[in-house]
Amino acid sequence: MKKRVLVAEDDANVAFLIKDGLCDLGASFEIETVSSGEEALKRIDESKWDLVVTDHRMTGITGLELIKAIKAKVPATLTILMTGFGSDEIEQAAQQLQVYRYLTKPFPLIRLKQVIEEALAYTQNTEPPPPNNQMPQPLKITLGGDGNVGKTTLIKRLCTGKFDAARVMTIGVDFHLYDIQHDSHPARLIVWDVSGQDQFAFTRRAFYRGSKAVGLVYAVNDRASFERLPLWRAEIRAILPHVPFVLAGNKSDLDRQVTTAEGQALADAWGIPFLETSCLNGQGVADFFRQLATTAIRFTTMQSC
Repeated sequence: MKKRVLVAEDDANVAFLIKDGLCDLGASFEIETVSSGEEALKRIDESKWDLVVTDHRMTGITGLELIKAIKAKVPATLTILMTGFGSDEIEQAAQQLQVYRYLTKPFPLIRLKQVIEEALAYTQNTEPPPPNNQMPQPLKITLGGDGNVGKTTLIKRLCTGKFDAARVMTIGVDFHLYDIQHDSHPARLIVWDVSGQDQFAFTRRAFYRGSKAVGLVYAVNDRASFERLPLWRAEIRAILPHVPFVLAGNKSDLDRQVTTAEGQALADAWGIPFLETSCLNGQGVADFFRQLATTAIRFTTMQSC
């Protein structure tokens, strides 16, 4: 018998996209959608569901309120919370309610399918999902810098180990997941690549929120990208006054317009770590993201104290 998944989403277009898209991706589970938390509770009273996926901001009761009500009715039900307005408070509330996964929009539909399948696999076992302290610690990290400095290629080099010379302009924002081990503890880097083009400046500001560290990236063969770094830093500081930075001089394999000494001097002036990277040969790429992870974990620890 197929597993049953209930999706609560009050945006009809998004609900249709989720149901139709998951079916097109070959979902092996049944999917039903409802347009409110109240309707979801009614459906839960009427029949059994293996998993409930809910948006947070809905007309009527919120996703968190829905999950709390579900836990009171059917404590063993697994839940996934989606939100386009992530915050530390929502994430902490989700953890307290033992939400299986907390997903910040936008995310690829294939990622939602993967998470649902992982959750349903747990329901087939007698053991409950692993406790929160055994799950990878999610760390949102944002990369900022001018377009064409290689931010997207840096991420691809990290995640695939390959260099892709083809460049496609990032449309507003993109993100990637990368699991690492930090001091023997698993951590999941959620790396957001915000577009460097000026027409996406308004979009960028919404996605800085919640970042635990920011990588400022320039290209050593493009002096203008280096000289615009103070503007990027100011833009991010306006949203995140205390977030830590790591500076990267990318494309170190190309002819230089910015010396290593200049990059180091700027980093010293700002009191932040500095590395040079090359997506072509991989030099410094893993070290850059390890430094971002270390910086993000240290910042997260300080916030919790």
